Amino acid sequence: MNGKAMLAPLLAAAALGGGTARGEALDQVQMLLALDAPPADGHVRLRIELTNRGKTPVLVPRAIAAMDRLLGNVFIVKDAVTGETVQYEGPMVKRGPLTAADYLALQPGQRHQHVIDIGPAYGFRPGTHTYSVSYAGHYLTDAKALAGTGAPGIPLTAPPFTFTYTR
Repeated sequence: MNGKAMLAPLLAAAALGGGTARGEALDQVQMLLALDAPPADGHVRLRIELTNRGKTPVLVPRAIAAMDRLLGNVFIVKDAVTGETVQYEGPMVKRGPLTAADYLALQPGQRHQHVIDIGPAYGFRPGTHTYSVSYAGHYLTDAKALAGTGAPGIPLTAPPFTFTYTR
């Protein structure tokens, strides 16, 4: 067997191994969205559930895991029928680079739930409408990434959650 023929299976195995490791990292944190209570009187209480399904600790943004109100356009909110984006009308806090204080650590196997009222922050229209809420951000497996010396954040997404709201 020549050197080229011997190298091909090794490269294929390395590519598969790298893909598996990255795939495991991508699936390490599961995020689900749901309503905590039926929307009413301008309140849309969104329950966020984060689960670390991996074998190492992770850092998730406090903006979705621990804040009592939104300080920026964190979620993707759309009219579920038209696909039109619902305008973010809440506060926009200008800030510097993220630090470790901006993240919440989740240990392996840990599940964390948090409820935040997104009603005051988004321009939900009067009448009865169906909306979808999703999330697209990042989590970290290493705090060194905050200093720009480590790997970039790993995508963290929540599939669209649909609900009907009468305002």
